[in-house]
Amino acid sequence: MACGGSGETKDKQQELQWHHPRCRISVPPQHHQSHTEAEFEIEKEALAMTVEPDVGYNCSMGGGAAGRGMLGPFGLLVLANERLSERTAVYFYIARGIDGNLRTHFCHDELRSSSANDIIKRVVGSTVPVLDGERLSVRILVDHSIVESFAQGGRTCITSRVYPTEAIYSAAKVLLFNNATSASVTARSLTIWEMDSTFNHPYST
Repeated sequence: MACGGSGETKDKQQELQWHHPRCRISVPPQHHQSHTEAEFEIEKEALAMTVEPDVGYNCSMGGGAAGRGMLGPFGLLVLANERLSERTAVYFYIARGIDGNLRTHFCHDELRSSSANDIIKRVVGSTVPVLDGERLSVRILVDHSIVESFAQGGRTCITSRVYPTEAIYSAAKVLLFNNATSASVTARSLTIWEMDSTFNHPYST
């Protein structure tokens, strides 16, 4: 993934450092509660050159973020630990249907969200409408065990409940990734807000 554009954390106005092959983001701690917005752009040549239909693809049967196709998956890993043994993937996957039209899938991969074995971990999602010339955009809200994502301004949204055992508090990281085999993807913008607790202290007289 080409990590172009600008990135910042709104609480610190700190420039983000992006690296390859995954774009590891150096951000302030406590990203178990965060608000992330990103915009991606995929090269038009790759879209035009993809002629083979991928009619069998859907989020739940596509192998998750580890599965590789010509035009995906690519997106962000949230609640990720240093070793990446725990991470929740929020991603796009573009596939051409049997009718010849491109379809954009928006998915959550919970399969590696936790090292715990006694919880249900799935890959969920659906297609999201994308207008001609429109960049792919995502907004992700992370609040401890809840990951809620909105694609293309809310045309499709997904909520997951995940239970990381290591990627918690200051150990929780955010990363960009691109597992597409035939497309260069550019992150045109990336902004991360660190959210405070909503705990309200009792009013004392």
